[in-house]
Amino acid sequence: MLRLDINLVFTIINLLVLYFLMKKFLFKPVNNIIAQREEAIKKQFDEAEETKKQADELKKEYEASLENAKADSEKIVQEARAKARTEYDRIVKSADEDVARRLQKAEEVIAEEKAKSLRSMEHEIENLVMAAATKVVGEKVTVENSQKLYDEFLTEMGEAK
Repeated sequence: MLRLDINLVFTIINLLVLYFLMKKFLFKPVNNIIAQREEAIKKQFDEAEETKKQADELKKEYEASLENAKADSEKIVQEARAKARTEYDRIVKSADEDVARRLQKAEEVIAEEKAKSLRSMEHEIENLVMAAATKVVGEKVTVENSQKLYDEFLTEMGEAK
């Protein structure tokens, strides 16, 4: 059945030599190359993981900075509103004071003009009374003369206005 002859022995020896030679010169370098590639890939994964961690840290810093910026901007807006309200109140108060001053001055001017008008009217009435008294004294007092004087007084008052 199975025969053992020298060819078979040489073939087995050749195969064993070929196996050891391949192991020494082919499998070992190929395994070294595969190991180096595995190491390079592992190194790249580690670097990628480190880069991801750094990116996450930067993202957290950015988010914290953004929150601080939002808080700062809100604070600035609140301060600006407070300053604007203060300035508004100051302007309104100043305007109110100015209006009150002008109103008081206008009231004083009106009172002064009213006093001047009253003095002028008193002077006119005084002149009219003097004229009427002169006429009354110069003529005889009768109902007709009184009516005539009254009509003249009204006419003169109408012309004076």
